[in-house]
Order: sequence, then structure tokens, then C-alpha cells
Amino acid sequence: MAPGTMEGHMNDKKTAVSRRNFLKIAGLTGAGVQAGALIGAGVAAGKDSESYTGWESFNPGTQFFDRGPFEFDGPAHLPVGPVQRPSHITDYVFGRVATFERAFEANPDWTLEDPIEDLGLVPELVEFYTRFPERLEWDYRTFSETIPANREDTEKYENYYKLAEIYSHGFTAHGRALPSPTDPPEVSDYQMGHEPYTEPIGDAVPFKNPELAAEFFKELAHRYGATLVGITKTNPNWLYSEGWRGCPRDFDYSEMPEHWEYAIVIGVPMEWDVILASPQFSTSYDGYDRVSTVAVRLEGALKYAGYPARAHTPMTGYDLIVPPHAVEAGLGEVGRTGFCITPEAGGNCRMAIVTTSLPLATDRPIDFGVAEFCAKCKLCAESCPSGAMSKADSPDGMVIRGYEHWYVNNGACYNYWRESMGPMGCRQCVAVCPYSRKDNWLHEIARQVDPRDPTGVASSSLLWMQKNLFPYPDADEYRRPPVGRFASFREPPEFLVSERYLAVNIVKPKEG
Repeated sequence: MAPGTMEGHMNDKKTAVSRRNFLKIAGLTGAGVQAGALIGAGVAAGKDSESYTGWESFNPGTQFFDRGPFEFDGPAHLPVGPVQRPSHITDYVFGRVATFERAFEANPDWTLEDPIEDLGLVPELVEFYTRFPERLEWDYRTFSETIPANREDTEKYENYYKLAEIYSHGFTAHGRALPSPTDPPEVSDYQMGHEPYTEPIGDAVPFKNPELAAEFFKELAHRYGATLVGITKTNPNWLYSEGWRGCPRDFDYSEMPEHWEYAIVIGVPMEWDVILASPQFSTSYDGYDRVSTVAVRLEGALKYAGYPARAHTPMTGYDLIVPPHAVEAGLGEVGRTGFCITPEAGGNCRMAIVTTSLPLATDRPIDFGVAEFCAKCKLCAESCPSGAMSKADSPDGMVIRGYEHWYVNNGACYNYWRESMGPMGCRQCVAVCPYSRKDNWLHEIARQVDPRDPTGVASSSLLWMQKNLFPYPDADEYRRPPVGRFASFREPPEFLVSERYLAVNIVKPKEG
């Protein structure tokens, strides 16, 4: 029948209905497929143990920089003269100023014009001050001028920094609860349990090889809260020459304990928003507490596995110095500041070490361009309120205890620690360092491009941007009024602004 007839209309109707049905069926089928895909994806996601919903992951992913292309066969430190161990009495600034303070309290009328022997110091410190008279001048100034002035400033401005002090105190309160060795290494490091340690460690659990042992305990360190972990052999030259924890006065410090053969170096950043408000609103104690807690946990795990161990931490004390071990363990390089600058956290990385006898595969040091960058940057030295850091173009000739590196006057540094407001300390060199930045696309580009640029153009360009596009206070502005205004590198985070929270009288330092 021709089109237009009844049969033709029926065929057209069938065709039209079929098309509509087809579209309906296709739509339902598509929806079913999508639903099935959604269910399948949901099942896959539900089975996936690698997703971390709603909370951060503590795993090796925090150590994200590929160090492989920048590794080299060590050691990274080669002596250029006779090697001398660091001393708790002289080189360790907190030990030295504590000794000086006791002597000055016993002889409050002593001045720099008087013979140093009249101050009643131990012979080692007399000899040290004779070699470094600038340290004596700064230590004297700290206790004769700076601390008394700080007491006056605290009475006036304390409430302005009260929330920063409250924040910091939570970390110090916990840090004081962490256990520290009360016996020599040959005793304390072989005991576990509650402080004081009394339970002997058991038989050593054998690992298949040092590589797997290192992999396992690195994983534990990250799970315990470490951001960075590296392993190296402990260097006897970097042990303190006296004063190991738990040791009597007549202890023989000449030899390193055999079970301190390996050093597991761990690091965590201080809270980024707070550290950028250095000097006045920042605190080191958050990083100190966290890294100390990680180290104590790792010490406990090693002992439970049957291996002697000792944590060397900011909160429980050090029997060795950390930065050179961190460099040898491949975590970073020592910069102008004297501490280890890492690819992931820059200088904003507080560190601790756990020594042990467990055979571990060691890491290799890296060279990702810090020395070359520091030579032309100088931001830390230019921004330092105390002028403690060298502005020299290179560390040539600056030999400290047999090793060559940039000179830092820790007496001048400590003096400003006692001048600044808020939680004691400064951390200004950490805040201004171009390496100490949160991880975003710009800093990731810089992190990847600069170490691979043999021309130095990338670092020069980045440095120009840092110095010209990002304003910040001059060094003197961090000082106390009337010289400065107790400035901060960046504005404090909102949760530390006392005016927002506290119903107290608040006096602001001079502005402008």
C-alpha cells in the first residue's frame, strides 16, 4: 500500500513507537551501565586500602623528592685540619650559657674589663673565650643587659603574645614527659620498659638483610610521625666530647659505644603558618616535641626487636650533633645557617637521631645545589636581627673543629633569643630561607628546575623574585623598641591573635 494509506500509517506508528522505546531502552541501559560502573567503582574504592579519607597519611609519601639523580658517593664531609669533637661546655650554646650564667650570678660585679679568670669559669671555657672573645662579649651582654630588658618588655607586651605562649607550652609540657637515659649507653640502651628502664631487651629478631631492615624501620619512623628519614654510619668525630646522658663524671668518653654503629636520622617541619610569623609568634617546640616523640617510639621498637638503641632528641638531650649526620644520610645539605636544608621542607626541619647496632643499609648524600644557592642568596644573614651569620661569599677558611663551613656566632644568636618576645627563640633564618616554603606548584617547579640548571639562571631569577616581589621587614625592625618594633616576617595566624580571643589589656609594640 502506498504511503498515506491506513497500513502505511500503522507502519509509521510502529516505527515511531519503536524509536521511542529504543531511546527509552537505551537510556535505561545507559543508566544501568552507569549504575553498574558506579557500583564497581565503589567496590574497588571500598577494597582499596591505600585511600585515606578525612585524615592525613603517615607514610613514606611525605618524603617525595627523588634523590636518586643527586646522590653521590660520600662522605660529604672531609676534614681540612685536625678534628676536634664538639663540647657541651663550649660549643653547645645552651650548655655554655648555662655555665656562664652560674658563674655570673656568683660574681655579679664582674665586667669585661676584669680578668676572665676572676669569673670562676671552668678551664675549658676560659680557653674557649680566649680564642673567641666575641662569644664572651655576647654572653656577657645577654645576662647583664638583654635578659633584664626582656623582663621589662614582658611586663609591657606579654598579653600581645599570650596565645603564642599558650600554644608553645602544650608542646613543652608533653616534651618534659618523654623519657631520657639515666644510665650509661652500655646499660640504658639495652633496657626497656617504663622510666627508669629496668627490663632487659630480648634476643635480636633476625632480618633477612640490611636493606629490608632499613625499609622496615624507615616505614615505622614515618608511621610514627616522621616526615623525612635517612640512615648513615655514626661518625665518632661528631659525638660530644663529654656529658653523655646517664654517665658519671669519670666516664671514658674517648671511644664511641660499639652499638652506636648506625644513625637513623629523622625530621619533621615546624608548623608552617606559625614559623612564617617568626620571630615573635613562632615556636620551635612543636617540631622539637614531634620529632622527639617519633625518636622515642622508634627507640622502643628497636629495643623490642632485641637491638640496643638510644634516641638523641631536642627534648630528651643529644649525645652527638645532628646536621652532619643528616647530610651523610642524604636528607639535605648544610647551608649558610649551619643546619641541614632539605628538598621537602627546606630549613624548616627539626631533627633527631636514633643510634643502634641493627645492621642497616645506609643512604648516600645528595647535592641539589644548596651550597651554590647560599653563596649568592644571603637572605638569612641579611635578615638576622643579631647579625650572627656570615655574609661572606664562601666559607673558605672558616674551619670549625677541623671542618670548613660558614661561621655562625651562636652567642649573638642566643642573645637575640633572649631579646625576642613570645616563645623564646627566633627562627628568622628558617622563615626567610627560600627553601622553606609550603609545597605548591611554584615551589615544585623551583625544586625540580634549579638543581638541574648548570647555568645558575634559575636560582638567580628565583632569588630576584624573592628579594624584590615579596616585601618583609628589615633586620632592625625585629629588635625591641625604640630600635625596632618586634616585627614578624609574616602576620601571625589568626588563632594566635590575642585581641580576637582574650579579655585582657593588650599593649602593641610600636608600629611603623
